[in-house]
Amino acid sequence: MVNSKQTDAVITVLPGDDLSHILSNTNNKMELSTQNMSSSSNNNSNNNGKPIKLGTGILYDSITKQTTATLAGRLHHRSANNAITYYVIANTKRYIPQINDRILCIVEERMGEYFRVSIPHSSTGSALLSIIAFEGATKRNRPNLKHGDLLYARINTCHIREMEPEITCIVMPGELSGGAAKKDWMTDEGTYGQLKGGSCITVSIGLALELLHPHNVVLEALATAKLPFEICIGVNGLVWVDSERPEYTVLILNAIQNSAVMTEEQVRGMVKSLVQTVKATFMQDS
Repeated sequence: MVNSKQTDAVITVLPGDDLSHILSNTNNKMELSTQNMSSSSNNNSNNNGKPIKLGTGILYDSITKQTTATLAGRLHHRSANNAITYYVIANTKRYIPQINDRILCIVEERMGEYFRVSIPHSSTGSALLSIIAFEGATKRNRPNLKHGDLLYARINTCHIREMEPEITCIVMPGELSGGAAKKDWMTDEGTYGQLKGGSCITVSIGLALELLHPHNVVLEALATAKLPFEICIGVNGLVWVDSERPEYTVLILNAIQNSAVMTEEQVRGMVKSLVQTVKATFMQDS
């Protein structure tokens, strides 16, 4: 029996909870995968025939045919590339790199044809970045990164937890359909690369994963308030924000941090109150 509560189709699960009946309610074709290892069963299918993939925090036992949770957290799902992926968002303290994760990292040093970068809160601590792993970069025409530069990047290769992964600032083909921008590194308009200006804060890994949800309440509330801003969210628990005014940047970062301990209605009210306060301050100063 699943110890859960459901609000807006979000279910809270505990380790060992049987999720088989939840997934079977979708009546989709099962294509179960964990950590890039997959198996499939053709027992269930629906009209759209979308396969179900299992992500972080969910384990499928091919012997018992049971699907169970391995982490305590919220059960989410997303639909992409003609498949539905189920995963558990858990507030873990350490980030374990996985292929295609988007992260924020800091340049440490140049090592021949590579940069070594640190990945805050990760199990490996650091990673390697090729000097030409940028859109349109060559050995002669490439970013001149320095110690302390902040980067938004993607995990490109990752073998075992103890080894340094390799990261890249190049968009993979599958990301283009999801809105990723593939532009030359010199334009500063690409999805990945050096983050200039703005402010960066540390949040819990659980909150970072919540912010990446397509319908995250705090980001939707900020968008409704019509505050123009840029944001990069790393699954390793770092969030970078830049906006047209420093006051807006502080407001957005405060709203994100406050949302971790609030209900959805409280988040909406909090964002509305912050926006009204900041705009009222602007009117007094003008």
